Amino acid sequence: MSRKKTAFLLTLFACMTVCLTVFWQRLHELGGSEEGDYEIYDRHYVMITGREDSDFWDRVYESAFLEGKKRGVYVERFGEELAVEYGRNELLRLAMQASVDGIIVPGDEEEETIALLQEVVEQGIPVVNVLQDSTGSVRQCFVGNNSYNLGQDYGRQILELLAEGEGTEDGGGPGNQPVRVLVLVDENRTDTSQNLVLLGIRETLENAGESADSVSVETSPVDNSRGFSSEESIRDIFLDAGKLPDILVCLSAVHTRCAYQAAVDYNKVGTVQMLGYYDSDAILEAVSKNILYSTIALDTEQMGRFCVQALDEYAETGYTNNYMAVDTRLIRAAEAERLVEER
Repeated sequence: MSRKKTAFLLTLFACMTVCLTVFWQRLHELGGSEEGDYEIYDRHYVMITGREDSDFWDRVYESAFLEGKKRGVYVERFGEELAVEYGRNELLRLAMQASVDGIIVPGDEEEETIALLQEVVEQGIPVVNVLQDSTGSVRQCFVGNNSYNLGQDYGRQILELLAEGEGTEDGGGPGNQPVRVLVLVDENRTDTSQNLVLLGIRETLENAGESADSVSVETSPVDNSRGFSSEESIRDIFLDAGKLPDILVCLSAVHTRCAYQAAVDYNKVGTVQMLGYYDSDAILEAVSKNILYSTIALDTEQMGRFCVQALDEYAETGYTNNYMAVDTRLIRAAEAERLVEER
């Protein structure tokens, strides 16, 4: 058997598996009684997410699912129940072959992803990028936060820390050295959002009169390619006194969790001031105990709802907003303690 024929058969088998899984889930998870009183949906949207930040994506999907149910739309967490773990682009291909009515997926700037999104849209399936954008693609809408504004939020938190005593009177750190700010970045991300966050941080500091001589803003790439690679990359920072910054900025829930755990494990709580991301129960508890100085959370309910609204609007009118901004929320210790008690 030729390689092309083998590849075609494998792809066909995978597509059939996905379609059967969708059918089974729609009957047994969303269906009615045993007598066959099943709920009818007008459209079928799929949400494709990565394995990381699972708590974050669970909340986004829950919101999207509930919004879809109100609108007579079935929103599926595509690929979650399959025996084989597929990558995002593989799932995009399978969703296209299944002729779904809309796709919600985090984007990037990879040529393969942009070409695939082009193919999906040309087939008549609208696409909403969520959290991360594919700016060079023909997707219908991007639902997420403004990365530059997020950087400004972090910049203002850094200024608060400086005012509270991270630096000396002349603006420098110990021994008149610059206060070191280290921003954890995902080395596998190819979109421009992380650069915009850095720009927002640096310009906020510069506008407040903080020069590179008083505050040094650096980045540290974190490898997310393997199961525990994020933990290893961040623990290396805490184990090396030369790498240890005065202020650590985390741009994802995974990095935040790894950072505060490493600070606790290596007795660096208070030595390094940490700014977090997201509002999971564990992160809120870390903020309430002053392990984290603060955290910035995206409105996940709004994010999921906006994704479904954008797809519905496009399906009904042929148009939708190119960008839908999601609110962010800054959470400090007092509010984190209250939220922990309420949950």
